[in-house]
Amino acid sequence: MPEDSWTVIANPVAGRGKAAKRAKLLTKALEDSGAEATLSMTGGRGDAERLTKEALDAGATRVVACGGDGTVHEVVNGIMASAEKVGDVAMGILSAGRCNDLCYALGLPGKPDAGVQGLLNSQVRSIDLGRVGDRYFSTIATLGFDSEVSEYVASGRHPSFLRGATAYLYAAVVTLFQFRHPQLTLRGDFGEFNGPLFLVATGNTDRYGGRMRIAPAASLDDGELDICLVRPASKLDILRMLPRTFNGGHVGHPAVSMERTRRLEIESEQTLWLWADGERLAQTPATIEVVPGALRVMVPR
Repeated sequence: MPEDSWTVIANPVAGRGKAAKRAKLLTKALEDSGAEATLSMTGGRGDAERLTKEALDAGATRVVACGGDGTVHEVVNGIMASAEKVGDVAMGILSAGRCNDLCYALGLPGKPDAGVQGLLNSQVRSIDLGRVGDRYFSTIATLGFDSEVSEYVASGRHPSFLRGATAYLYAAVVTLFQFRHPQLTLRGDFGEFNGPLFLVATGNTDRYGGRMRIAPAASLDDGELDICLVRPASKLDILRMLPRTFNGGHVGHPAVSMERTRRLEIESEQTLWLWADGERLAQTPATIEVVPGALRVMVPR
């Protein structure tokens, strides 16, 4: 461990202050072990990405994101923007956010003490990333209904006592009654689709919103993206389908089809936003592609 230089990047407001406490706990544990460790706190959007780039320029070989999915997203993009250093760097995660979707996919412990010990005694594995232009995502890119749900949650319009999957479920019900199906053209390894769609979820991992397994067969290291397409259905059908996403049971619904592809081209009649990792990612037209083995991450031995 002493040969690695660690930087811990924390969002101090994530988890209502839990991220800052956990980051300090990890930093102290690293220093006690003899490792070189630096703690940096973010002050706003974009800081985690900037701090990651600065850490890599200063020689960091281990960068830990302490916060939620947004913090992880920025650290991932900070690492990937430093192309010449990617092979020498590994990212760790100490979760303290609403949903922690990549943590679930990697099987990382949720409790802070176990998370710290997992990083201290970690091994490194490589995972795929999704990419749109020069932006990367680690979990799921969404378009259509689920993007509007993400917009609703990100704007804070849901009751403050709802967190994680419950906040997304509430937002989904509210959004459902005002949603209009976009007209889309999709092209991928599966062929071409033209017509209205309720949602398009492009999964590098299986879940979003904390517990919703929208792409249950998705894998972080198979070199493909799993696409969940939901065609228009009645509001009652959608309401019945939503709870089934928690165990992947929605895939049996006749309005749902699952596809796999290495590349997905998306066109729409009107400009639409894609969201990924709980963040706005890009606008249509857009091309999503998988980047196999793009990122090295720390996982418990």
